[in-house]
Amino acid sequence: MQFWDYVILVTYLSAMVTIGLLLQRRASKGIDSYFLGNRKLPWWVLGASGMASNLDVTGTMINTAWIFALGATGFFIEIRGGVALILAFLMIFMGKWNRRARVMTLAEWMTFRFGKGREGDSARILAAVSSIVMTIAMITYFAVGSGIFIGELLGIPSFWAASIMIVLAMIYTVASGLYGEGTVVFEVEILE
Repeated sequence: MQFWDYVILVTYLSAMVTIGLLLQRRASKGIDSYFLGNRKLPWWVLGASGMASNLDVTGTMINTAWIFALGATGFFIEIRGGVALILAFLMIFMGKWNRRARVMTLAEWMTFRFGKGREGDSARILAAVSSIVMTIAMITYFAVGSGIFIGELLGIPSFWAASIMIVLAMIYTVASGLYGEGTVVFEVEILE
């Protein structure tokens, strides 16, 4: 990498953390502000935010590997059976569902859907266990993938590269909540 590559990388990462810290005031008004953007974000921003939460460098590397190994067939495999359909579903439908249901957490969603009886309790427990397992899997997936990518890019050990990315993501997320995520998605859409 050349000098300007490092400048661009540091500028981008600094901008992401700065946006998170600037939006911290909005997000800290209450739990609705942190998790749901004070319920003032339009449904399409919620949907785009949910979709953007699932985009990462590791998935991009996997897609590139498919295309490298299989050519155009690898691209079609990913579009048909991979994450692309799930992301489109999240973007189109989940924002509206979350807005209409007026729930904040998966546990509230299970209560809304199955009630407060035995079925609702079972659904909440199953959702909590699956959320813990999936969160651990996703953080591991993110850490390994970003560690390999950033480690190769910067020429540092992948463990330290993953640690840097986790710390930056943690600062950004803890500081701004959905306000920051929705704002970044909105800014990206404007730029495109």
